[in-house]
Amino acid sequence: MSDEKEIRQLYDNWIESTIKGDLELAHQCIADDALFFVPGVGEMDKKTFAAAAAGGSPEDSPIKFDLDSKLREIKVFRDHAYMWIESTLVMTPKNGDPATKMAGHSLSILEKRDGRWQILRDANTLTAVSE
Repeated sequence: MSDEKEIRQLYDNWIESTIKGDLELAHQCIADDALFFVPGVGEMDKKTFAAAAAGGSPEDSPIKFDLDSKLREIKVFRDHAYMWIESTLVMTPKNGDPATKMAGHSLSILEKRDGRWQILRDANTLTAVSE
């Protein structure tokens, strides 16, 4: 499989883990020394970010998450690559409170380790937007 196809599979797994709350799958996508940069939160390590991004099953969550994410670009440079993602996230409380919509981009730096692509750094610009 080509590097670009492997990265697309990583992206698909990353989005699936986020939607399903699959912490194990999220951990497989992330390098142990990964760092995430999130607006209003700052720097997060692998464990903290994965738990926040895929912290539980959708059935157990008090919020319904609707994620629309598009992989806009992939560039590969030997054992490093980046991917640019554009996303819209709508979080709707199950208690009937108003939904919150967030939109923005993320830029992820990937590294191929032991024959497998993983997220090494991720800068996320998702911020609240008006409906």
